[in-house]
Amino acid sequence: MYHTASAGPDQPNYFSDPDQLPGLLQQLVADLDDPAIAYLLGGHYYERTNHPRYRHFPAVFALRQGEVTNVEVGHDFVAFDTEFVRYPERGELHGPGPWADRFRATVPFAQLYQLCRQVLTPAEQAAEEVSYGPETVLYYNAAVYKQHPTPADINQAYAAVPSSGEHPLVAVLTAVAAGLADPDNHYLINTTAFESPDGPVLLGMLHVHAQTTRDLVIEADAFTCSVLLDPYDRQRWSTIQVNFAQVWQVLRSDSPQADLEEVEDAGGLLYHAPEVLSAYAQQGRLA
Repeated sequence: MYHTASAGPDQPNYFSDPDQLPGLLQQLVADLDDPAIAYLLGGHYYERTNHPRYRHFPAVFALRQGEVTNVEVGHDFVAFDTEFVRYPERGELHGPGPWADRFRATVPFAQLYQLCRQVLTPAEQAAEEVSYGPETVLYYNAAVYKQHPTPADINQAYAAVPSSGEHPLVAVLTAVAAGLADPDNHYLINTTAFESPDGPVLLGMLHVHAQTTRDLVIEADAFTCSVLLDPYDRQRWSTIQVNFAQVWQVLRSDSPQADLEEVEDAGGLLYHAPEVLSAYAQQGRLA
C-alpha cells in the first residue's frame, strides 16, 4: 500500500519535461538493485498482456525490488513485468485463495504524469504502507495530469471487442464473480430484459451481492445465476438467464443505492453500452 501527495507550486524541484523521463527511468532501473529505494509511478492508463482487454485504468504502480522485473525504457514508453493478486475464476483448477496474476504492463509517456522516489528506513522497508510526500516527486507533468480520460474514453476501451473475439462482458463478469468474495462489494447490472422462471423481466436491474446471488455461470454470450427476486421471501431463489445483448451497464459500489457520478469517480463503472438501451427505447422492444 502507499499514500501519495501530488507536487504543487510550493514544491518546484521536479522535472516536468517528458524528455527527462528516459533518464529518470534509467536511474530507476539502477535503483532496483537497492531494496531501500522505492518508486511510485502514476499515469492514466496502461496496456497489459494476459488479459482480453488490453487497456486498463489507472496506471498506478509501486516499483521496487521484488515487485517488478525486466524494466524496459523506450523512447516513448516504460514497460515492466509485475503481478496482481487475484482469486480463482472461470472454473480454474487452483485451490481456493489468491495467487499471483503475472503480466507485462506498458505505460506510454503520453499517459505518465508523476514519478516519485523514496528512500526507506529499515523500519519503512518492513512496513505495509509507503508514504510519498511532495518532497519525493521527481517528475510531475500537470498538462498530462489534467488530460483525464473521459467516461466515454474508458467505456470505449472497456467495451472494445478483444482480439480473441471474447465478449468484453466475460472479463467484466469474471471480475464480478471474484469480487463477490468481499461482502462490501455491491454490483448493479442494468438490462433491457432478462429471463426469469415467470417470464421476461423488462428493464430489469439486478443487485448482485454475496448475500443475494449464487451459482453464477458465465458463458460465451450470456450468464445465469440464482437471485432473490422477491425481497419479502429470502428463502426463494430464482434462476435467471441474461443475454449479453441485453446488458447495457455494470456498476460496482459499496451500497445497493448507487449514485452514478460517485460510482464513476470511484472507478466503479465497469461496463457501459448505451447503444443497447437506445435500441430498446427506439424500437420499444428487445434489441
